Amino acid sequence: MDARLRDARAMGPMPVRAVPTPTPRATPTRAVGSNGRERWTRRARDTSVVSAGRSRWFRIATMDSVTGEVTPGKGPGSPKWEDIHRCLVDSGRVRSATPEEIATLLANGRGVVVDVRQPLEHEEWRIPGMQSAPYLVPMENVLRRASGYFLSIKGGLKERNASFVENVDALTASRREATVALIDLRGGDLTLAPNTGSTSVSDRGDSTSLRAAYELVQVGYTDVRYVPGGFSALIDEGGLPYESEKYGKLLEFVGDGTRKTLMYSNLLPDPSLAPGVLVQLVLLVILALFQ
Repeated sequence: MDARLRDARAMGPMPVRAVPTPTPRATPTRAVGSNGRERWTRRARDTSVVSAGRSRWFRIATMDSVTGEVTPGKGPGSPKWEDIHRCLVDSGRVRSATPEEIATLLANGRGVVVDVRQPLEHEEWRIPGMQSAPYLVPMENVLRRASGYFLSIKGGLKERNASFVENVDALTASRREATVALIDLRGGDLTLAPNTGSTSVSDRGDSTSLRAAYELVQVGYTDVRYVPGGFSALIDEGGLPYESEKYGKLLEFVGDGTRKTLMYSNLLPDPSLAPGVLVQLVLLVILALFQ
């Protein structure tokens, strides 16, 4: 018998090496705190049963929540657009609406059509019957807000409106089952896949309306709509009327192409645009002098 075989038998059975058990990952679960409000805890789950395509978990509240508990859709603390997109699609609570459906909502009052642009833009022109609940508002910091004036940003630099959910609740009387249509200039489109490569290319499907919808879904709104193409789709394709006490005569006087540029590019006259225009004129003069 081979000497090595005799030695192995003399040593007895080889010890079995333990295979480490995967550490269970934590997933959010809903619980009710002592104050009666919903809070989120974490419990372990078996990583072997993760469904395909669900690499992250998102908080989708089903009870009353306070604005401070909402994960922002834009600004500091907000997820990437691809994560917001996945959350909105998976929730099943957000879908597109046609201009005809928006016209019906405005006519029968069975839902709320919300203009999420800043108040300044809503005052310039709007669709009759539409309510205002801005998602982005001028920054509270005056210096930072003013820096946007020199870049010809109407109203200055913006930040997320921390009271957005409360503003919408006021329009719906806190009925989270109510239909809420969110309208902005771009509209967005959930049928377009997010860009997962270079961040220098903006997502055509991304929009202020959909980022605002992300916050409404978290607090329990179950029927949120958006319009691909935004205001342009409603007015120029859907034939919905617009109104403007301040610029109505100007918009009627100019040609249709100029009207669209003034309305959808935020070029209607406003004092906040003056610093940027002045800076551009100075730069043009300097360039002309050095030619």
